[in-house]
Amino acid sequence: MIVLSHFLIVEDELLIAETISDFLKKEGAQNITIVESVEEALSHIETNHTDLVLTDIALGNEQTGIDLGNLLYTKYHIPFIYITSHADKAMINKVKHTRPNGYIVKPFKKDDLLVAIELALYNAANTPLKSNENNELIVKDGRALVKLFHDNIVWLEADGNYTTIHLINNKRHVIRTTLTEMEEQLPSDYFIRIHKSYVVNKKHITEVRANNVIIDQKELAIGRTFQQNLVNVF
Repeated sequence: MIVLSHFLIVEDELLIAETISDFLKKEGAQNITIVESVEEALSHIETNHTDLVLTDIALGNEQTGIDLGNLLYTKYHIPFIYITSHADKAMINKVKHTRPNGYIVKPFKKDDLLVAIELALYNAANTPLKSNENNELIVKDGRALVKLFHDNIVWLEADGNYTTIHLINNKRHVIRTTLTEMEEQLPSDYFIRIHKSYVVNKKHITEVRANNVIIDQKELAIGRTFQQNLVNVF
């Protein structure tokens, strides 16, 4: 995972940045960029694929690593790890709302850093991103981030640890996330569980029968334990 990933190191102390870079290179990583400020980081992110950001908090200018972390979480949906000299409770309270994927205190050991990176990359690759206020769901499909509008999602189908998201116009995405985990990311006013294998978009249901529903000209079975859900809605 480390070998194939694109890393961005945001650190105004060049020696520390180079140390992190050397650790990653020894693990086989080749795509590593070092910048010194939030402005440089954002410019890089806007024009380059980035899998993980490792950022200091105190960057010696008006914008801090916390400002960057907030944008990475709310706008860019890129996992990140804080690397800082501050381990006090006050600092933790400042950064926790930005939802970092790790927090490493200087001076750090190579193994501690690599473990944090592996966990951050793994969790990011296997966790869907939540729906937002714009009626969108952002998911990872392979190495890409895909924005799906709720209205365009017709139904979701379980396939073991994967979920197939069926869209209008016969398009679909296969996501490495269980259907139950996907259901938790979707608003209940749009979507309803009708079977252990299906979650459907209410607006696309055209007919409800005793044992199945018609959705996008396709019959989907209704599980016995989910029948009351449909009765309550329709």
